[in-house]
Amino acid sequence: MMRHLWRLTPCMFAVMLVSAAAPSAARPEYAEKEKRDCAYCHINPAGGGERNTRGQYYASHDHSLKGLPVEFKLLWKISAPAESRRVGLGDVLGTKKPQVLVLGSTDELAVYEVSGEQLTQKAAVKLGPKASSFVVGNLQKDKPAIVAVPGALFHWTGQAFEQTKAPALSAISGTVRFFEGEECVFHFDGISDPTVFSVKLGEQNPLVVGPGMVLPDQGAGVYSWVVARFPEDAVAALGWPSEVSKSPVVGLWDARADKKLMAWAIWTDTKGSRLVLVDPGVLMYGGSFKPSWSSEPFEGKVLDVTLGLDPKDGKVPGFLVLTAGSSDEKTRTLHFLALQ
Repeated sequence: MMRHLWRLTPCMFAVMLVSAAAPSAARPEYAEKEKRDCAYCHINPAGGGERNTRGQYYASHDHSLKGLPVEFKLLWKISAPAESRRVGLGDVLGTKKPQVLVLGSTDELAVYEVSGEQLTQKAAVKLGPKASSFVVGNLQKDKPAIVAVPGALFHWTGQAFEQTKAPALSAISGTVRFFEGEECVFHFDGISDPTVFSVKLGEQNPLVVGPGMVLPDQGAGVYSWVVARFPEDAVAALGWPSEVSKSPVVGLWDARADKKLMAWAIWTDTKGSRLVLVDPGVLMYGGSFKPSWSSEPFEGKVLDVTLGLDPKDGKVPGFLVLTAGSSDEKTRTLHFLALQ
């Protein structure tokens, strides 16, 4: 048989070798399709060779990540301005890559780009007395992200931020992105149906009534994500456990865009504060907050959480978490936990 093997042409022999290696070879087209590096599915950081658990899942599920258990990993952390109290994530400057928006001890919202291991300020805007309620989102289709506070909208003109009055936007609970792509600001008073608005600047009334919102356990296929901040008394009425009841922010996220929604919140106990994923139903009906995933405890108190694309590369989705120092309460740190 060996005698016959040597009769193969070099080209045919090469094809056999490639075919034998194919099950574990890195495929750039898959990396491009999933917007991931080859190392996402391979043990070798350079890609190729033996697959890790994600790669094995991908190969056995028709080259799809749908249904892959959702988990996050700390990708980077950097220092933030002292006394920062809120954080946002959005491309307000129209650069095609999200900026980090930081609200300090005053009403000024600073806009930063992440350069290496530091923040570089690019712009700033004074939001007024209701600055602590700010949200940021792509509230106007195909336009840079807009900053909203109760009563006003702020958009970048290329040189500075311009304010547009929006009196109908009397209060803000958070932002919602629907599965079909529309992004809105909303307010929920705990009694009536949420009021939901998108934005159309240039109109006499810049607010456009958005789609209706549904309960969290009905949100699969309806929401891409929800980020919400509710008063402590409203949260207490929902019967959440004490470890979650003081979470500064809660939300929903279909992280893999496969119509499988998860709820997220900050869990604080004697071991520290952690970001946890739970079943969406517990947000409305209480019950067990048994996490399907939990981060490692953060160093210090969690002040704010938002979600979006990594501001360093604009590609990988994840959570941006703002924490206070454990020993120095004025120091601040930003953590980016990337979807795995």
